[in-house]
This record gives sequence, structure tokens and C-alpha cells, in this order.
Amino acid sequence: MARLRDLLTAMWKPSAPVGGGAAAPLVPEPPALPRAEAEPVQPVPSPSFAPGLWDSPLSRLAALGPAPSLLVVKLDHAGDFVTALPAVRRLREAFPASRLTLLCAPFMCDFAAATGLFDAVHGFDYYPARGHPPAGVPDAALAAVAALDLPPADIAIDLRHADDSRALLAALPVRFRVGFAGLGARHALDIALPEMEASARASGLLAPLPAGVRLCALAEVLASAFRAVHGQGAPIPLGAPPALPDFPDGYVVLAPGARLAIKLWPAENWRVLAERLLGAGDLGLVLTGRAEEEPLCAAIAAGLPADRVVNLAGRQDLTGLAAVIHGARAVVALDSAPAHLAAALGRPTLCLFSGLADIHSWAPAGPRVAVLSAHASCAPCFLNDVADCTHGHGCMTRLTPDHALAGLAALGLEFAGVPLH
Repeated sequence: MARLRDLLTAMWKPSAPVGGGAAAPLVPEPPALPRAEAEPVQPVPSPSFAPGLWDSPLSRLAALGPAPSLLVVKLDHAGDFVTALPAVRRLREAFPASRLTLLCAPFMCDFAAATGLFDAVHGFDYYPARGHPPAGVPDAALAAVAALDLPPADIAIDLRHADDSRALLAALPVRFRVGFAGLGARHALDIALPEMEASARASGLLAPLPAGVRLCALAEVLASAFRAVHGQGAPIPLGAPPALPDFPDGYVVLAPGARLAIKLWPAENWRVLAERLLGAGDLGLVLTGRAEEEPLCAAIAAGLPADRVVNLAGRQDLTGLAAVIHGARAVVALDSAPAHLAAALGRPTLCLFSGLADIHSWAPAGPRVAVLSAHASCAPCFLNDVADCTHGHGCMTRLTPDHALAGLAALGLEFAGVPLH
């Protein structure tokens, strides 16, 4: 507005006299234009923090035990059902000791039972045999599926591509839900893949996979997650373990370093945690890291009992680090290689996770993992430099040694018969 006022003023300015000293006719001044009012500045809300353990979907999956019961939901038509059979076979292979129940259209029950893939088959009339499916899930359908009185199951997996049956999962007596999520849809799914066909069309970037392959991908995601939390991941190569003192209560690995400073936990917090752990019994501490992290590890170890603290920073390669972790009672690390190694090796792992990355994607996965997070509302920030954080690095400074000890206690750890608190 101010620039427009200046332009109009310039246009209405009286002309200078032209030749012979004759004065040009006076042009009246333009009417005064109101000054532009400054746009009100919207205050940027301060981020919120709620330090505590992250309720990971994989932790909930691990809690279901080694042979969870499965309910496969496949309510649509005959052709759709046939395309889903390879995915069902994959589920049967991945969960050989589990009970597999099917909920399908009534006209598919006999065919489904004849496949021999299911321990029980139940019918539910939801999609019309011909014509289009309902635009939304009617309340009557939710009440009807709840009234089926199905036996409770640990996991329900919906093998329909479109999300027009997803809301039915909420009415089923199950503890863990898996399915495709439609664009912009919000369903209470514990494990979800984006619905690939609609997403591919909307983005124009990817060709959608064949229907049966997409369903196998969903089944494999569940199977892979289950393997990860039950210690069935890829083997980790172990190097030669270093000579360590014979600690009566074993040792805990502390890995205080990370590639990016924005992931770091304050050194004084590591120091307090180390002191508290040493006070929990005849426990040893092993500090690990790269060569450039040796001064940090030395500062944490300074003044602590030399016979109970070993600084291995810069003294082992990745396979040697894996060997050290393999022998540990527990590992405390940041979002870095030691945390992922410990989780993959099945060691009790406490990961202190910063706000840099998406916790759902990058938190370590394993059979005994606890992830401590400040649950910062500004996360994930994807900042490479902690100096760019305008919130005091609260995602890490809000995490205290008491929070870390509570995380170790949640893993069921105790030393000298005394649980950590």
C-alpha cells in the first residue's frame, strides 16, 4: 500500500516549467491516501515438551508375545479375495504358531475354508455382491460387526486396498491394527502403509504395484516388524571383544556421542547418570565412541573410580563395538549406531532420541528397547546445527538422568538385586 501511495504521488506531481519561462498549468495535489497499517504479527507459539518414554507401536507389538492370534479382514469380492491369498500365505509362514481367523463376505466362506489357510472363518455381509461399496461406514455396520461376538484377537490386518472398511477395525475385539491408510484419512492403525494406488495417481510420481503385490507388502511389513521385536533380525558381525575387568554385576555401555551436535545430551547429565549407575552395585561402565569423542568420554569418566570405568572411545571398529555391546547388561545411547546395534543384538537398549528426526521412522527396533523422548511439538525439525534451534535445544536438555533411570527400570533392569528407580 505504501508503494502504491508513492507511485500515485509521483504521477500527480506538478510538471516543471517548459521553455520561455512559461509556467505549466498547476495540477491539483492528489487527495491524501491513508497510510498502510502494518499487518499484525502473529506470535510464534513456544514448543511444548513432555519428557518420558515413547509409546512405540513396536513395543506394543512385542507385548503380544511370540505367537499372537491374527484376524484377517477381507470383506470384498471374489476376485479381490483371490489376489489376497499370497499375502495370507505369507502371514501363515510368518506366524506358524498363531491362530489365523478370517472375517470375509458370506459368499466367500466356503471357498476360504477350502484353502486350508485359516483356523476359523466367519462371514459378515458388508459389501454388496454387485454395485458400489458404501461411501462411508454406517453406524449400523459398526454395531453389526461388534455384535458378531468374534473371539478376541491380538492383531487385525485389513487386506482391502481402499480405506472404506478401515473404520470397522475399531469395532473389533483386537489389540493391534494393521492396514492401508487413505490420503488424508485418520484411522486408529498401529502399522499403516499409504494406500498405494490412490497415492500414486495423486502424486503422478509412481506407478502403482499390482494389487496382490501390494497386499504382500503389507503382510511383509507386519512380519518384518514382528521379527524385529522378537530378535529375529539380520545377524550382526561380532569382532574380537577387548579385555575388560571382571565386573561382578557386569557392565553398562554408555555411548554419549553422535555425528550431529543437535542429537547430543549434556555431558553433565551423562556424568550424573554414570554416578547413579555406579551406586547401584558392583557394576562397571564402558564408554564408547569414535576417536573424536574420546575427550567427551574422558570428561565423563574423570574422577570416577578408575577400576570401574573403561573408556574405549576410538579403540574399536564397528565389529569391535558390536562385541562390546553384545556382552553388556544394557546400553544407553543416542540416536546413533550404538543404539541400533544394541537393539539388533537384543540387548536392553535405552535410546535418548532428539527432535531432529522422525521418531516413528528412526527409533531403534528390537526386543528390549525403550525410547526416551521430550515429545517436543517442534519435532522433527531436521536441523543440522544446534545453533539453528531457537528453543534452547529443549528436546535434549529437558531429558534428565532421572528420566534415563526410569527408562532403564522400564526395561526390567536391576543391579545387585535392587531395581533402578
